[in-house]
Amino acid sequence: MSLRSAPLGQGAVEARGLSIVISVTNPILYDIMVNLLNISQTGRTAPKTAFSSIRASFLAALIERFEAQERSAQPLLNRVGITTAQLSDPYGAIPLPLFVAFLEAAAEMTDDPFLGARIGTGLKAADMGPVGLILSLSASVERGMTRIARYVNALQGGTQSQWIEDRDQFVFSYRIADGSIWPRRQDAEFSLASLTQVIRDNFSSRFAPLEVHFEHPAPDDPTPLERLFRAPLRYLQPINRLVIARPDAIRVMRQEDQGLLATLERHVRDLIGEATPLGDTTSAARAVIDANLGLTAITLDRVAAALHLGPRTLQRRLAAEGTSLRSLLDALRHERAARLLEQPGARVGQVAQALGYTDPTAFWRAWRGWTGEAPSTRRRN
Repeated sequence: MSLRSAPLGQGAVEARGLSIVISVTNPILYDIMVNLLNISQTGRTAPKTAFSSIRASFLAALIERFEAQERSAQPLLNRVGITTAQLSDPYGAIPLPLFVAFLEAAAEMTDDPFLGARIGTGLKAADMGPVGLILSLSASVERGMTRIARYVNALQGGTQSQWIEDRDQFVFSYRIADGSIWPRRQDAEFSLASLTQVIRDNFSSRFAPLEVHFEHPAPDDPTPLERLFRAPLRYLQPINRLVIARPDAIRVMRQEDQGLLATLERHVRDLIGEATPLGDTTSAARAVIDANLGLTAITLDRVAAALHLGPRTLQRRLAAEGTSLRSLLDALRHERAARLLEQPGARVGQVAQALGYTDPTAFWRAWRGWTGEAPSTRRRN
């Protein structure tokens, strides 16, 4: 297993991922390059924000697709508290909770529980701006995702995303970090559906992930999503994920224009900057555990390999920071279990499996040790 990242410097640990919600630009490549050049010449960059946010330009494009269904978005904007002034500046920051609330309200107003996924299937690479174009122009899915993994949380804060290689498969994981932003089903389905569609448009129309994971409960009828993804769906998972077969990820589909890709990456860096490294081993290890929880066994060797460290080095660094891999895994399982047990229809055995327990009894004992009560008590409450 390997967490795709730049080479580690002495004493540094990085865990890099992908935030797939990126600013929208003109879909014509020429215009995108002109806009980027203008930004570079003026020195303007996307504003830094201290809260979880999404760029106004992305929400504007989503509204355009919503209104293409002959529905007005204004009542929804009024309902969640987003003003037209906030949308007027494409580099303006929309609080992430308001964006998620807009999607949920839109699904409710249209009586379409799959609205987020349906809008996602209409997304094009150009709608992701230059970062989307980097993916679309790459020789393979793996090369494209690895490239744009450098720009983690570049234009959307408050999310956790990873692009991870694990033996015979690759995994893209995504979740909103703030657990209080709930419900958020539409955002999760929109995000994974849009990435799936961009891969189909630019690599193979027959692409289908091996599995799709969602952290929310299963809908009454999951058939529409199964048809959309053409893959088995798993619900009440610790994190939202696309699991992609290795042959599909590494298959070379085109010869790359290295000059164009280098230019795009240069201007993305000028526009949004590089990813912010996770500055300590604990944060990096936690990111790896989070992306793999319930998907593969969490072992010292696996986590160390993902961080390009030796197992003993990882142990030593975690100990110096006052923790251990077991403690991190235990804490993360507790955190995710609390969220999953609160979901409608959650069963103790299902939650145990989602958290990587091979025996539900082991999860029962762990929960009892954390809380002093049985898991079923949390479900009833």
